[in-house]
Amino acid sequence: MPAPDSAPTWNFDSLRLPKSLDDLPQLPALRARLSSCCRKLWEGGAVQVPVVSWSEPLASALASAQRERHLLQGIEQAERTLDREAHGLSIADARSATERGSRVSRLLLTSNDGTERFYRQVERLLRTQGPRLLALRLDVDSRQLSAVMGDPDGLARALLVEHKTSVARVLLALCESGAAPT
Repeated sequence: MPAPDSAPTWNFDSLRLPKSLDDLPQLPALRARLSSCCRKLWEGGAVQVPVVSWSEPLASALASAQRERHLLQGIEQAERTLDREAHGLSIADARSATERGSRVSRLLLTSNDGTERFYRQVERLLRTQGPRLLALRLDVDSRQLSAVMGDPDGLARALLVEHKTSVARVLLALCESGAAPT
């Protein structure tokens, strides 16, 4: 886990994505897609994350994740879940004689209408959770993101995709959507 004050650097050519994507022919396109559209989370921030457009394949992948109960809503709930998992991983690492490799196993999806305070919180979470968490800033507002959770009148500025199968499905959906945000 990186030190809390170090900014994660995304080298998408070497970032270890879910294992199920390793041998897929779409992997180079996915890596190119992720690296082509990075922006800082907030004006004073140090972390750049991919910004992606909303698409039908992405909506479908998120709907599947929701049906399978692999989506959590809200930055606070995401933070509690990731902290609990990190604690469990540190215990497992302490008991194990082998070193565990770091792969992206969780995705944090954010809306494009959060406050600076919200994006600072997202950046802090990325710094503490290291390479197992990748954030994507979706080119949608919090109402559209809430609709994924079945609440079209609500607000959701963050969704955590918390299972590697759903993470892989969402990432592959980015290849199907094609266009980068404008």
